Amino acid sequence: MALHDYPIPDLDTTLQEAGRVLQLTLSPDLYMQYKNALSQQREILQEAQRKLSDAGSGRENWVTEQFKSRLLSCSDPLPTSTAIPTVLPQSRAWKDDTHLGRAAALVWAMAKLYSEPWLVERDVPMERTQQSEVFAASRLPGKKQDEIKLYPDSLHAILTCRAGAFPIQILHRPSPGGPLTALSLGNIYDQLEHSSNQPAAGADKDASAICGFSSLPRREWYDVREKVLKRGGPTAGSLDLMESAILAVSLEDGPAPSDVASTLNAIRLGGRGWSCLRHYDKVSK
Repeated sequence: MALHDYPIPDLDTTLQEAGRVLQLTLSPDLYMQYKNALSQQREILQEAQRKLSDAGSGRENWVTEQFKSRLLSCSDPLPTSTAIPTVLPQSRAWKDDTHLGRAAALVWAMAKLYSEPWLVERDVPMERTQQSEVFAASRLPGKKQDEIKLYPDSLHAILTCRAGAFPIQILHRPSPGGPLTALSLGNIYDQLEHSSNQPAAGADKDASAICGFSSLPRREWYDVREKVLKRGGPTAGSLDLMESAILAVSLEDGPAPSDVASTLNAIRLGGRGWSCLRHYDKVSK
């Protein structure tokens, strides 16, 4: 069963709901002023409704399109504008829970979700205009507005740690042209462990350098990125490897703060004394 396009609300229904909420929140005098102003602006509201209907007609999800356009037009640094950190509690079922084990489990789970979305969706059709641009996607800085670029052939995640940035293969195709399948949890863990145990990177391979650029105001990051691409060479190749990853994984070289609020700020902004290891243009774990 195909999904219907996202509906365009009827004007009377919208006004009825707005009136219900405002009647609960405004004083009686202010509410009457609202009702009087509403009756005087009816023609203007009808014209606005007509424009909304024309703009949304035939579009799968006009709400997402508007949201994405405004989001990508924001030129502020992502860490202080649109980055949303989350923290998962430590597992009680796994007594030997370590940051490396948790990272491997999360990456494996994301690989399963990306390659087998029906595990969540089941047989119920779901609206996927936003979900389709979460994994194997990168928010690229633009001169006037950012863009989201998809990498449907990607098979790897990117690991950033004190040893540098490393590609971690998390998907494979058992047969040519066949569906993608997540690699085993053990395989992913071994790759993460091997990469994270490498010696600390020198200045020329420091992952925090490129990650730090992604935390700049978007137009500044655009200028830097353009210079990197024009120069070419290994740096441009490394940037492409990071941008084309399914997701980014950061292993910090230090303990998490003691309270949740400080942990959330450290995830979003970086901790005191830590190098920036989050590539903000991608979904990061």
